Amino acid sequence: MRACHACSEPWMEKRSPGHREECLRCGAVLHVCSNCRFYDKNAAEWCREPAARREKPRDPVAGNICSWFVFGDRSGGAEDHSAKAKSAIEDLFRPPQS
Repeated sequence: MRACHACSEPWMEKRSPGHREECLRCGAVLHVCSNCRFYDKNAAEWCREPAARREKPRDPVAGNICSWFVFGDRSGGAEDHSAKAKSAIEDLFRPPQS
């Protein structure tokens, strides 16, 4: 589901938001790094798109005009993968149950 980075309000449009478009619920700008499918807070310059790194804004939640922006799907995102990985590691070291 594509949703606002600030309040998780779903973005129901089929297109990506424009440079100045705001969330109808909270007013946050939607064309920001943290809403982009290439955004990764652990990647170099916050971005997995090598060509976009030259356009890196100072703040991942500030509106920008990056031409590589693609509104990302927040379901099954990096946070979900992180939680699954942590759970798998915990299962590995959990003592067997009798």
